[in-house]
Amino acid sequence: MTMSSSAHAAPIPREGWVEKFCKILALASLIGLLLIAVGTVVDILLRTLTPYSVRGLYELNGLFICICVAGLAGLVFVRHLNIRMDMMRALAGRNQTAVRLACDLAEAMVLGWFAGALALRAQDALAYDEKTMVLGWATAQWWGLAAAVLALAAAAVLLKALWAWWLALRNRAYGQPGFWRAAAVALGSVALCAWLSLTWVDADASAGVQAGMAFLVLYLLIAVQVPIGVALAIVGAGYLALTLGAEQALLVSQNEVARALSSIDMAAIPLFLLMGNFATWAGLSGDIFKSGSAWLGSRRGGLAVASVLGCGGFGAICGSSIATTATFGKVAFVEMERRNYALSLAAGCIAAGGTLGALIPPSVVLIVYCLVVEQSIQVAFQAALLPGLLAVLMYVLAVAAAVRLKPDIAPAPESFDWALAYRSTLQAWRPVVLFALVLGGLYGGLFTTQEAASVGVLLALAFAITTKGFTWVQFRASLLDTALNAGAIYVIFIGANIFASFMSFADMTQLALSLVDLDTMPHWLILLMLAMFYLLLGTVFDTLAAVLVTTPLVAPLIVGMGHDLVWWGIVTLSLVEIGMITPPLGMNVFVMRSVVGERLPLLTIFKGVMPFLAADLMRLSLLMAFPAIALWLPHALSG
Repeated sequence: MTMSSSAHAAPIPREGWVEKFCKILALASLIGLLLIAVGTVVDILLRTLTPYSVRGLYELNGLFICICVAGLAGLVFVRHLNIRMDMMRALAGRNQTAVRLACDLAEAMVLGWFAGALALRAQDALAYDEKTMVLGWATAQWWGLAAAVLALAAAAVLLKALWAWWLALRNRAYGQPGFWRAAAVALGSVALCAWLSLTWVDADASAGVQAGMAFLVLYLLIAVQVPIGVALAIVGAGYLALTLGAEQALLVSQNEVARALSSIDMAAIPLFLLMGNFATWAGLSGDIFKSGSAWLGSRRGGLAVASVLGCGGFGAICGSSIATTATFGKVAFVEMERRNYALSLAAGCIAAGGTLGALIPPSVVLIVYCLVVEQSIQVAFQAALLPGLLAVLMYVLAVAAAVRLKPDIAPAPESFDWALAYRSTLQAWRPVVLFALVLGGLYGGLFTTQEAASVGVLLALAFAITTKGFTWVQFRASLLDTALNAGAIYVIFIGANIFASFMSFADMTQLALSLVDLDTMPHWLILLMLAMFYLLLGTVFDTLAAVLVTTPLVAPLIVGMGHDLVWWGIVTLSLVEIGMITPPLGMNVFVMRSVVGERLPLLTIFKGVMPFLAADLMRLSLLMAFPAIALWLPHALSG
């Protein structure tokens, strides 16, 4: 659902010079971010141990980050790994070559448009002689360099798209069965989008008409495999141009691209992702699971409990549901299979436990949510801790209930080995230290989010370097994987912000409030309806995209009812993560299936997640009924 490909697409070489160039850009960008992390840690040490600090580091980081992040985008587009959905295969057929060729050109043009917007930002900085406040450095050349990097990436993506078109013509892809059927669906959808927009949307159209057309056109573009971030940017900027003029649309694009690329808080995302990759190569997931299994494995269902606890612990390191599921699927499933656990329980506890990766801080989605609603990331991380621990507890109780009701799904208890438990605990010191430094620094107010990510990524890198078998190959693979995931997140973030700007100019906030009478309708009913909406959305939509697209509309309702936006962020995250294991399209279930292969049917995994789904619904009810579960800790830490 997040990344679609086509079995019948024209053959495009995996390792042409264009892709190599984009890899070099991505590697240089991530190494640049690591150097920024080094500077940040040096500053932390200086201000902790001495009365000095690195002067102007914050504004320097913003300038360097903009250049580094600009280099991440090209590889994502060239590899066709932007987050997208394939919802029209039944209509367009299996041969998706025409659809992909059209999407390639659209993606290249949007990336070029982003580069142009950044170039205009550099031009404005030069015209107004913009300088940093502390050091007095001119910013124009930094924006210009970032624009040049993004333009090079856009040129590479365009060349790859043109190469794909040339190959399709040379191989006469247009003569293959189903080519013109898919082309008709793609072109028909685009033509329908254009007709709806030009006919119904202008400056005089009501907010309801503008909103309805915007979401309809957005859905149509996403349905024909236009990447979600690209579709959001096209609709947002296009509708701004139709209602406010092309100049306003360009200005908004310029501001949003520049704001996203230079955001120090957003820079924590690639650093946290890289921390998770280094931690994986260092074997920290294995350390966590071995320690948990040594203490709990002798009990009936103990390995399943250890897997849940391990997912929670590793999720606190990597911050990603999918990464947690994939990692523990490899680490824990084989061991449970060897110990004669029911395969449904073995796969189900890992698929469900993987959702803890986004609930327990640091959470990538929670960072993005806070940036959208302008809330403190540090406070949100504090608020997420107790709900995350509650989720772990509920999953442990779900395992206990499952093995109590059906004892045959787990092997009989064995004798407990105190020596093994003691040894494994000592061997698990690395994840404990990493967890304590990153979250302890955040909760204790010692670090900002970006500083915590910097400390975490360098410590995880140190663990990886000292791990046997970690070489340049693994280091490079970690950087490239991070570049692909972080680049896709940035594309969605920029697109969603442009789309949100259109909604703001169209006064969608008032529209949302006018649709619901907060004075007469019970607030619990509104919250229940929103919960059902997010549960359904989470089953078919990417988590990050779901949060970004809906939050600008939903947040005014939450504020209007007098609720805390940080609490609602935790609720929203819980809802969409529950969708990750909800039939028929629970993403974590499909990830688990890809790990275990054909020997385990999807139905078996869905059967295995049912006890955890019930636990999730109970936890969600508690969280919505008692907001203090999320809000008590931030209030306590703030004094």
